[in-house]
Amino acid sequence: MTACLQTKQSVPTPRYPFLDELRGAAILMMVAYHLLYDGVVFAGWEIPLFSPPLSFWQDSIGALFILLSGCASRFSRSNLRRGLRCLAAACLITAVTFFWISNVADWFGVLHFLGCAMLLHPLVQPLLDRIPVLWGTLGFVLLFFVFYPASRGRLGLGFFQVHLPSFLYRNFATAILGFPPYNFASSDYYPLLPWLFLFFAGSLLGRALLRMGRRPALFRSRCRPLAWLGRHSFWIYLIHQPILYGLIVLLAR
Repeated sequence: MTACLQTKQSVPTPRYPFLDELRGAAILMMVAYHLLYDGVVFAGWEIPLFSPPLSFWQDSIGALFILLSGCASRFSRSNLRRGLRCLAAACLITAVTFFWISNVADWFGVLHFLGCAMLLHPLVQPLLDRIPVLWGTLGFVLLFFVFYPASRGRLGLGFFQVHLPSFLYRNFATAILGFPPYNFASSDYYPLLPWLFLFFAGSLLGRALLRMGRRPALFRSRCRPLAWLGRHSFWIYLIHQPILYGLIVLLAR
């Protein structure tokens, strides 16, 4: 999920290394999580991966990726190209998981979501440009938590939640929006709601970063290995699961 910043004169601006480093940290955590996931699913490791607190770990990794991707949408020369590339890779992952191990097929995971969000961003950017960065970011984060339980039929925070009508939860299309029917299952699931709110929050943070200008501290790398991983996170994401699966199969023999 790399992107380059380009000015109106079509002169590329240097990358922000700390964003690459954060992305590199996220991809490391994702590889570690998927190692445990493959161990639980394919080797029978007794790890409570799908219940708190470890279940929150997966969402925190996805949240970091989505925030960074929203931020990078401000620097990209073509969000259309980025979005189509993510969707193409996502469709490949869906096909491979469906025909290879159908019971853990990835129907709408983080790449599916990112592809859709990148394609939507140019349409909503004029509106995002009118929202104050601080209050807009806080508002989108609040909306994220309000809509977070929507996939389980509820809306709200803590004890202040309401049940949503059952007609919202009908089919695959409603699952993409964030209202999955009872028989929907996906090994990785990041619907548009609530995750679009985090993507938009990232876009506002990217707008704030652009306003800060060329401050030297923003372009100083603190950890080059992490920055390298961040620059190549897209390809690492694509190849790490087959490698991990092969490793788990060998260890399970």
